Amino acid sequence: MANVILIGVDQAIAIQISRALEAERHQIEQKARDVEARALMAGDIVFAGGRPSEYLPLLRRVRRERPALPFVVVSRVPNTKEWLDALEAGATDYCAGPFGIRQIRWLMESALPWRGHNGAAGAGAGAD
Repeated sequence: MANVILIGVDQAIAIQISRALEAERHQIEQKARDVEARALMAGDIVFAGGRPSEYLPLLRRVRRERPALPFVVVSRVPNTKEWLDALEAGATDYCAGPFGIRQIRWLMESALPWRGHNGAAGAGAGAD
């Protein structure tokens, strides 16, 4: 089970992501756009949305303070410039809606390979 933080994500996107994550029993928390990077210390992965002027400064702060924290930028529609800017700033991934269960599972498995397929696969079996 992972601690997932949603920041600045449009409500419709938050619902899509949450449905996919709840099926795997991940903990989901929504935070305000102006959250401090240190407030993300308990998170295992961040999904951030909104305008680039909102998520890029946070992404840069997170990369300074917690460089290994997976940070996925989500968008309602794909935008090549935003995608490239996000990756250049250090985003782990960039994805656009609609967000299906398979897509979110793939993002989680890619960003958190140590969590196993369903987020609880290693629980009680020698997992750290």
